[in-house]
Order: sequence, then C-alpha cells, then structure tokens
Amino acid sequence: MILETNDLIIRPSEWEDLKDFYVWERLPEVTEFFSIRDGQTMEDLVRKYVADEKDPKAEQFTILLREKDSTRKIGRIVLADIEKGWKGEIWRIYIGDKSLRGKGYGRQAMEAVMRYCFDVLGFERLYLDHYTGNPAGKLYLSLGFRYEGVLRKNCRKNGILYDVHLMSMLREEYEALFEE
Repeated sequence: MILETNDLIIRPSEWEDLKDFYVWERLPEVTEFFSIRDGQTMEDLVRKYVADEKDPKAEQFTILLREKDSTRKIGRIVLADIEKGWKGEIWRIYIGDKSLRGKGYGRQAMEAVMRYCFDVLGFERLYLDHYTGNPAGKLYLSLGFRYEGVLRKNCRKNGILYDVHLMSMLREEYEALFEE
C-alpha cells in the first residue's frame, strides 16, 4: 500500500531503507523521545526490522519527500498491534532530518497513516504514546487525539524507566474531523 500527500510518498519499507534508519536512529534528536537505546547497533535494528516483517500485526513504512524530479527518504513509520477492523498503534513515527521538521511533513504523514488505519484497515481505535516532554504531543492533540492517561514507568531506555502518555482516536472522532 502506497500513501500519498501533497509533499510525501509513504511506501512499505524495503531492506535498503535500513541504512537510513540506522543513521537516523543513532541521532539524539531522533532517539530522545523513543525507547531506542543509545548505541543501537545495525544488528539490533535488523533484528527488530525482520521481526516486524514477520509479524502479521505490524507494518513498516518509509516516508519520502517529493522533490522536482525525484524523491528522498526523510522518515519512518511503524504500526503495531494491528487488529484489522478493530485497533492498532502508531508505534514509531519520525522525520529523521531535523532541518525538515516544522514544515508540516509530520502532520501530512500522520494524516496519511490515520486515513490508512481508519479507511483501509477499518480501525475503530488508533492509539499511540509519547514520552513526557515530547513536542509531538502538541501535533497529536491538534490532529484530534485525546489523552487517556499516563503509563507510569512504562518504557525503558538505557536502564531508566520513563512515563509515557497514552493517546487515542476513535473512528467517530476521526470521521467528525476528517470526513466530509
């Protein structure tokens, strides 16, 4: 399944994308709000990628920016806990190049993946979580996600436990905001 927006093409991830994921997922500005441990190895990344590829409840996407006559990879999306016709989680989403943040690409990617989840996979519930202080929380609120609570000490990174804020959107909320 390929998702498209004005500026982006979002396609299933391919083996060759791992080189870019590896570079991005070693950047502090990417990993700051994820449970990706410092010093993640390529082997760690490959192991998780392969496990998700085999998992029928996971899907992985690469975000590409449309440019004049080409595209370039700029980010990643991973869906997890997929139960078609019911629910799923946006487990990871990021724009890897910090200079491309704040330009609306994250919003476009979120809207495209939300559309896919509700309109194609038939979700009744889409959820995600984020670390305390993650500025993406403001984006999620602006898209209509609602806070459900705090999962205290729910994520571990580098041996430290972190609280995460659980957010969700229900089908009727999505339709009220995005369907015409």
